[in-house]
Amino acid sequence: MYLAITLALAISFTALSSIPMGRTEPLEIVVPDDYPTIQEAIDNAAVGDTILVRTGTYYEHVVVNKTVSLVGEDVSATIIDGNNTGHVVDIVTDSVNITGFTVRNSGSLHVPELDAGICLNGTASCTISGNRLVGNGFAGISLLNSDQNTIAYNNLSSAGWGGVHLMNSRRNTISSNNIADKYGGVNGHVSSNYNNITENVISNCTHGMFYHASDYNNICGNNISTIAVEGIWFQDQVDYNLVAENNLINNTVAIRLEGPNYNNTLSRNVITGAQYGIKIENSARYTRIADNIITDNRAGNDSWSAGIRLDSGLDSQIHSNTITGNNYGVLLYTSSPRVSIYNNTIADNEFGLRVASGGSSYMNVSNNAVMNNRGYGIGLTGFGSSSNNATITRNLIVNNSDGIALGQYSNYNTISQNDISMNDCGLYIEYSTKNIIYSNRIADNNQQLNITSPSTNAWDNGYPSGGNYWSDYGGADVHTGQYQNESGSDGIGDVPYAIDANNRDNYPLMQEFSNLATNGAASPKTIIGQGYNATVQVSLENHGWQSCTTNVTVYVHTTVLSTFSNLTMPGREQMILNSTWQTTAYAFGNYTLSAVAAPIPGEEDTTDNSYNWTVHLGIPGDTSGPTQGVYDGTCNMRDIQYLILLFNTNPSSPNWNPNADVNNDLVCNMRDIQIAILNFNKHE
Repeated sequence: MYLAITLALAISFTALSSIPMGRTEPLEIVVPDDYPTIQEAIDNAAVGDTILVRTGTYYEHVVVNKTVSLVGEDVSATIIDGNNTGHVVDIVTDSVNITGFTVRNSGSLHVPELDAGICLNGTASCTISGNRLVGNGFAGISLLNSDQNTIAYNNLSSAGWGGVHLMNSRRNTISSNNIADKYGGVNGHVSSNYNNITENVISNCTHGMFYHASDYNNICGNNISTIAVEGIWFQDQVDYNLVAENNLINNTVAIRLEGPNYNNTLSRNVITGAQYGIKIENSARYTRIADNIITDNRAGNDSWSAGIRLDSGLDSQIHSNTITGNNYGVLLYTSSPRVSIYNNTIADNEFGLRVASGGSSYMNVSNNAVMNNRGYGIGLTGFGSSSNNATITRNLIVNNSDGIALGQYSNYNTISQNDISMNDCGLYIEYSTKNIIYSNRIADNNQQLNITSPSTNAWDNGYPSGGNYWSDYGGADVHTGQYQNESGSDGIGDVPYAIDANNRDNYPLMQEFSNLATNGAASPKTIIGQGYNATVQVSLENHGWQSCTTNVTVYVHTTVLSTFSNLTMPGREQMILNSTWQTTAYAFGNYTLSAVAAPIPGEEDTTDNSYNWTVHLGIPGDTSGPTQGVYDGTCNMRDIQYLILLFNTNPSSPNWNPNADVNNDLVCNMRDIQIAILNFNKHE
């Protein structure tokens, strides 16, 4: 949400019979009643005066060198015409207000003049609002070395270069303007930093916005449509900018970052109808692309069009986006190493995610839903370079042509813990070796896998971790051990899953892969008789797709507090376990609690099956010892002061300390202070 401030001027157009000499109060001067030209009125005005201009066409070049307000009687009929030379209105002092004019026909000189209908030239704190700027040779409004100005509610059209153009201008607000211009809507060059460009409507331009060597700008809430080339274009060193909550519709390239540039964030934009939704290229690094809706971007005849395309876009993060209805959902066209692609929905595109022939190494693809793409869901191609050392894990890959395709020298990749199901072909592999593929659910594909050329890969992670779950595996599980020659079941098939002469899964999983995680808490700290009790709460999560059965043991130090046996959990579910822990009298101190879930067959990662945490049992409200947040066995004024210091904090607060949450309700508030007051001066 953005704040729009409208300044309403209530001014009377009453002619003045004379301008008093030696006056101290601001006056209203009327053109042409008091002076025949706007410039003469300015020359005879004092600081703070308002110059009211009646309807008519004024062929002038106006220089505003005093802090005055210029107000046109009727924006459509109060016209200042520059006869196609220079600036029409040149503002060279601070705190000038201009409203209610049509300003037209400036010159067309570029740097350094920036000829414009209205030029802010070395100014600050000016307001240009409610004007119409049309047919100006270079820009409708230009800001040259000007800071902290407001450009709002203007209509700009038909300038040679742009509606609003900034050069070395900072901390300006460009807001709520309507721009339909020949070349660019709002442009920034040469250290035009920290500007807020918000809620503008920009259409029918060559470029909606164009920025060069400008940093820390906020480009938010704009509507940019029907742009011939780029909706928003960053070129060269344009760093640390935020592009958020914009609507970009029917632009050839909605957002283009052409490096080298760094650390730009593209977030919560709606992008549709483009040939390329977002295009990152030429060593643009550390770009964060998050929470955008990128849909139906397949305009034109380019077979490589995409919702998101990276051409040497290094170290980017692409996460939490909805990417649907594009030609390619996400395309890494040339070398774009170390890209992380996670938590996205990539669905109903021609192709989901592809690494093309330029290769992109060390890619991480995790926790995405890749569904209903007419070509492959995830495809890596290393021809001409390498698509090596990628990690593809925990993705839902369903109902695509090929679930995962490794083509032409995609090597040393890890593919694990994915659900690859109901695709025409689960995995397609050609000329790709030394990949490790394990702990996946490979189920109900028309063809489980297709290896079309010599490719030797590992299909399990050894014993007892195991290999993959194959829905068409027909073997039994009556033996255990590394060589499956010992009595007893272990959740692994007794005979390998045969693929071809060079590939086999030595340890096929009998159950569909699941993974567990635990965490816990103990609350509340209260006195009962001569002792204390606490409710110990353990959260058990099944990260896998299918149900699993396990046991959970809760310990206090090394003593078993509770055992939960034969817990059955559906896939992708969470279970809360509670047990009561009561200590003996006066058992004050710090206690280490832990919860441990037993591994399940085929579980790859057991590091999160255990969780440890420390609980202090003592006087409720004792939160601050010699060091704040450290218990000292007494509830005193130091504790109350500490709770007041952290008042209204919660786990998302930067100074949050759980020791200040006396009653464990995830906020430090008056209840915690009241508990401390009730226990004031109590000792352990």
